[in-house]
Amino acid sequence: MKATLRAVAVLIAALALSGGAAAAKPSPPPPATAVTAQADTDVGNDRPQVSYDGLMVRRRVVLAIHSTANADLASLREQLDLAATGRHTTLSTMSASTLDPAVLDRLAPDLVVALPLGATRADAGKLMNSSLAAGGRIVDNVEEVDVIRVLVHDLRFTVAAAHPAVLAKAISREGILADALGNYTATLGAHRLRIAYTGPLLSDHLVQSVRIGIARPAHTAPRAVTVSPRSTTGTGVDMAKEPAPAPAAIHASVSSHNHGATAADVSAPSHLDPWPFPALGLFAALALTFALLRTKRVNRSNPS
Repeated sequence: MKATLRAVAVLIAALALSGGAAAAKPSPPPPATAVTAQADTDVGNDRPQVSYDGLMVRRRVVLAIHSTANADLASLREQLDLAATGRHTTLSTMSASTLDPAVLDRLAPDLVVALPLGATRADAGKLMNSSLAAGGRIVDNVEEVDVIRVLVHDLRFTVAAAHPAVLAKAISREGILADALGNYTATLGAHRLRIAYTGPLLSDHLVQSVRIGIARPAHTAPRAVTVSPRSTTGTGVDMAKEPAPAPAAIHASVSSHNHGATAADVSAPSHLDPWPFPALGLFAALALTFALLRTKRVNRSNPS
């Protein structure tokens, strides 16, 4: 009987410990449904960390154009330029990455063009209306147009150079700035080279990479490459006060009957609470112990 009681006590202790350990173990998190870009990179759709702001960040009005299936984008751009010339303005090609994730999620534009600094949404609407009214192939090439205000970097990188033309060719040959910035303009000055860039916001890390890419062929230190606004007139943007862009919907294919469900529609897998099962075992062990003790008392009071 003593051996039996000791075995039951060991069983109780084991069940109690297993129950406590199970309770302390957290349920595994649900699987991730999206990859978020780090704050100091330009990967993904998230807004990068931007310290170069003020007059170096501007609001620009763009036309985000979704073309028809067989559209001739080159012809479409020519027609837009003709309409812009008729309204005494110009258009510049802009990367679609200047658009907020929520806009890109709804509209994947085939062509994005920006109006000059200071242009309004009304100016963009008039330009598009005049181009459509002119008829021609532009009517057949355009399916949808959005007039959107976006944030862009408007930067000038400047470095001293004994031979600016030679330095500009060296930078172009390396291709580092073309990879980092896409489109940029090099201007030759008196013993000075200026690189102008207007486009999607750059992270601080990428701005530093551009400075390094200019400094190396110039045989100088990156700190010698200054970063300033491309224009000192107008109104800039304080990024610390700028609200975060609306995120794009996260799509997760759950089954063949639930394609395109958003993260809010997809429930995380439920995890069973580990406590009830050890608790039931503990209760059974205690009941068994009570029964054995009662049997032992009965046997003592009624010896055979």
